[in-house]
Amino acid sequence: MNLESMFPRRPKYRAGGLAGPLGPHIDGFIDVVSRVGYTRGSLFALVRGAVYFGRFLAQRHLFDLGKVQDRHVQEYIATTPVRHRGKYVFHVSPEARAAPHVLHYLRQIGVVPVAPPPSHPFSALLEEWLDFLRNHRGLAEKSLNLYRRHITRFLEYIGHDATPARLKQVSLEQIRSYLRIKASTYGRSERKALVSTLRIFIRWALGQGYLQRDLTLAVERVPSFKHEHLPRGPDWKDLPKLLTVPDRRTRQGRRDYAILVILVTYGVRAHQVVSLKLEDVDWRGMRIHFGAAKRGRDIKVPLTPIAGGALAEYLRRGRPATPIRSIFLCVNPPIRPLVSGSIRNIVSRAFLLAGVPTPHLGSHAIRHAWATRMLAQSQPLKTIADLMGHRSIETTRIYTKVDYEQLRTVALPWPKEREQ
Repeated sequence: MNLESMFPRRPKYRAGGLAGPLGPHIDGFIDVVSRVGYTRGSLFALVRGAVYFGRFLAQRHLFDLGKVQDRHVQEYIATTPVRHRGKYVFHVSPEARAAPHVLHYLRQIGVVPVAPPPSHPFSALLEEWLDFLRNHRGLAEKSLNLYRRHITRFLEYIGHDATPARLKQVSLEQIRSYLRIKASTYGRSERKALVSTLRIFIRWALGQGYLQRDLTLAVERVPSFKHEHLPRGPDWKDLPKLLTVPDRRTRQGRRDYAILVILVTYGVRAHQVVSLKLEDVDWRGMRIHFGAAKRGRDIKVPLTPIAGGALAEYLRRGRPATPIRSIFLCVNPPIRPLVSGSIRNIVSRAFLLAGVPTPHLGSHAIRHAWATRMLAQSQPLKTIADLMGHRSIETTRIYTKVDYEQLRTVALPWPKEREQ
């Protein structure tokens, strides 16, 4: 698809679109966005927006596309009509969202250079530490992002001292002051992550010679004890109510129903659901494969009739036609795989609409309820660990704390009151 096929009866409009700075690339842009899955109206709005953005660049004499930056996109969007609703401002023109797509496309094909990340005085120190964690500690990128977030805020706080040459100037009081400020805004789990990350960074800096003494004394640990909390989840008998929430007459309802059935049937994590590929379902052998999560194990289990039926209904009558191999996709264009946050939104909405009481929302609540039910059915811990993908049975053992029937068998009788 190109500009001529979209506007066959408007030669002057086509000529104007091809004459601007974006002219040599407009047909390539149309070909890419036409395969994303937009409706006809959305696709025409994107193309019109690209033509208007080209005219905007010509008015600014930006004929060299290599000089186009994000600020030019923001300037173009600022020229489109807006609607004020309280303190929020909405750009009501559908063409306004075309400019970011055009800039992204130009960067993909190498016409516009990719914008470098913002540079900070502490960038070299931060990246050196992250490279150490990546190459010598073998941390995953998800963990590195958590560490990056905490240490970036700390280095921003100490300011000019956040360089290899000046890190020795950091004092115990600076660290304590930072912790007092941040800890007051965090919950317990986030405080533990902050303290742990800061201690790791300080020990690394000491080993590198960037610090003259060990400053971890200023970073007090957050007390925690193994298995101190009970697994929190809803009552298993209430979970079938979640399956009544999705409207299975719609594409989105069929998708959400299939997701909820898989979570209730197999007790897997949200990441394992969004990572499902078409080849992970063996329809002839009636088996389904979930990839490992959190350094656990792969899970290969039978495909139950209910789960298989829900998946088949979604694949036939709900999933968009696309070459993407992921099973669960966005309903509205651009068509792309769901992310873990999408699963949380689906599950949270089902809990709220079904009126199911639960200590916390999200797919992990279903996982806790699933594991607790397996224990109540007297399933061996090794079996439960394998089905949950746990590499260590100690991870599964925490659920024994809520198996009240088994705990009653080992409870000692309450001592009788001594008569006076």
